[in-house]
Amino acid sequence: MNGEIYQTCFIVVAAKKALSNKINISYAPLKYEHKIEFQFLSEGKLFSKKPYQAENVPAWYNHCLEKGLSDIFFTTPTSVKDRAFLGYSNANQNAIVCSYSNNITFFTAQWRFDSSLSKWNILYTEQEWRNAPSEKPHFDNNTESFEKVLLEIKELAHKIGCDYFADLFQKAVGILSGSYDYLRWDHKMPLPDIPVKNLPLFKAADIADVFGAMGSWNDSPPYMAHEKGLDKEYESLSDELLKQNRFALLYAINEW
Repeated sequence: MNGEIYQTCFIVVAAKKALSNKINISYAPLKYEHKIEFQFLSEGKLFSKKPYQAENVPAWYNHCLEKGLSDIFFTTPTSVKDRAFLGYSNANQNAIVCSYSNNITFFTAQWRFDSSLSKWNILYTEQEWRNAPSEKPHFDNNTESFEKVLLEIKELAHKIGCDYFADLFQKAVGILSGSYDYLRWDHKMPLPDIPVKNLPLFKAADIADVFGAMGSWNDSPPYMAHEKGLDKEYESLSDELLKQNRFALLYAINEW
């Protein structure tokens, strides 16, 4: 899974758990993270007043509580104009949405690589959500639709000679169907502390997130599909895979 999305999911889950259980937030930085800061909107009517900047996740969460945080959820686009850009940093447009008694704001991240540390510095900036919906969005369990597109794109991958990707898609299907024990075998990255029933969708989305840069589903497969006259099938199935992948994340992270 894209590291930016992964981090946002983990922050939202940590905040949701702390908020629902009325406990301190617990967030362990991932191995590629160096510094995570949060820039809040200016408060009050004095333009000269410097906006509060939290130096880490706990400080951010505590300030949100002071402002009257009542709910929090994760958002991410389910479609993009050009999937090739998903291989670059700061291209995913995912956000942390914070609901208060009288307004809703959201935080988006800017990632900057520190070459001296070989780690990333991340700054989340708060923005006002104008014309926000009056009710919290609801996300459906899309297991059936997700599995359907995974099976279809697996067959396409075989047709164009991309057996590696076909195996990935089949693995994701196995997770959704319960035939693959990912809890026992996959330990490269930690799993979010979400209900067990939500984990298959998260992990399947993790494995089936193949939209990156060199070596990804965006790289050679479109040309291999073109050589076999399967351009339209490649494009339509790739768009549908991205959509169902993001729907899976939206449900897994928010609906509990």
